[in-house]
Amino acid sequence: MGIPNVYVKWIQTWGGPQGSSLTPTLFITYHSDMADFIPGAMSFFFADDLAAVLAGQIGLKFTEQCVDLERILQTFFKQLEFYSILAVQPINYAKTQIMFSARAVCYPNPMPQVRCGDNAIE
Repeated sequence: MGIPNVYVKWIQTWGGPQGSSLTPTLFITYHSDMADFIPGAMSFFFADDLAAVLAGQIGLKFTEQCVDLERILQTFFKQLEFYSILAVQPINYAKTQIMFSARAVCYPNPMPQVRCGDNAIE
């Protein structure tokens, strides 16, 4: 690509420059194929983070929707783990969180239990 070896070695040693547009651009470009591996989610990239939006089926009872959504989440995390292995980009489980939103007056009790491999996702 014509990038001087000095810059390549510096980035390999220290990472991308903090606050520059280079690092997020590389991340988004490198992971542009993620939607092909995770078809059931709308994915949004911001800098070096990923937000995925998943929805349960409409027309089911609330409790059935929760069970369905738990199944969808498990499938999503299996696909995400597979992609992370292919892309050689490990998932930072400490930063991985789930946000549950519903139009129902109350939330399911207990909340869906979601795991990504051996890691519980909260």
